[in-house]
Amino acid sequence: MEQLRDIRTLEEIPDISLYLFIIMIVFVVLVAGGIIYMLFRYFRAKKRDLTRKEVLKRLEEVDLDNSKEAAYKITKYARYLADDERSQKIFLQLEPTLKKYKFIKNPPPLDDDAISHYHLFLEVVDG
Repeated sequence: MEQLRDIRTLEEIPDISLYLFIIMIVFVVLVAGGIIYMLFRYFRAKKRDLTRKEVLKRLEEVDLDNSKEAAYKITKYARYLADDERSQKIFLQLEPTLKKYKFIKNPPPLDDDAISHYHLFLEVVDG
């Protein structure tokens, strides 16, 4: 019978599976974070960027009976729409007439001057 050779000791095989797993987890987290960030930016930009037509519609639908809320909304939307020289000039005349209604607890109804400036501004930006 042939003499048996000695069996060698087991060789150590480097195990890098833990490192590969950690790298894979970090990669997945970075990709998922990037996707979430891009979706967040997309929906935030979509929410924030109103079209000119939508802003004009909101400006036309302002309830003039509630003078305080109307003053805030008119100022907010008119500032967005005042992009040419003529509309900016009218907006600069409209803004001081509305300012007196913003900071009073119970303001009086809008006066004819403020309403006429408001309608003039609407005509300029709509036309």
